[in-house]
Amino acid sequence: KISRQCPVCTTVIGPLKGNQPMGTMTHRTDYMNNLPGHEDCAGMIEIYYSFSSGIQGPDHPNPGRPYTGTSRRAYLPNNTEGREVLRLLERAFYSHLVFTIGTSATTGATDTVVWNDIHHKTSKYGGPNSYGYPDPDYLRRVKEELAAKGIK
Repeated sequence: KISRQCPVCTTVIGPLKGNQPMGTMTHRTDYMNNLPGHEDCAGMIEIYYSFSSGIQGPDHPNPGRPYTGTSRRAYLPNNTEGREVLRLLERAFYSHLVFTIGTSATTGATDTVVWNDIHHKTSKYGGPNSYGYPDPDYLRRVKEELAAKGIK
């Protein structure tokens, strides 16, 4: 198997291609509501991910076994940096990097669609401990996570 990382410094050379199952990513902009910490924005962006259940393919942990689908919602501020992160997340999604099949860290369920090390804000409120806002460093951190997967 050919690695897409430098063996010395582990820098990604070009975008990676993940093993995310087939799914959809859509978004909409809510111009009427802002996220905490981003009150100066023109609203917020809501991202919707959806995956049907299916059968694992050759790139998945248990080829031929069923996996459970999922749906997820995430939020970004509707400002220049938030729209930039949205475009990067779209590129990551279409490179099959945002999700994978594995064991859920929250439920322990196996053979299910789970996040793949690109953090998302899945709550509008509650701060970092609740995967929500306000979190002043989130956009910078998620861009670093995306860059580590070759998405810049």
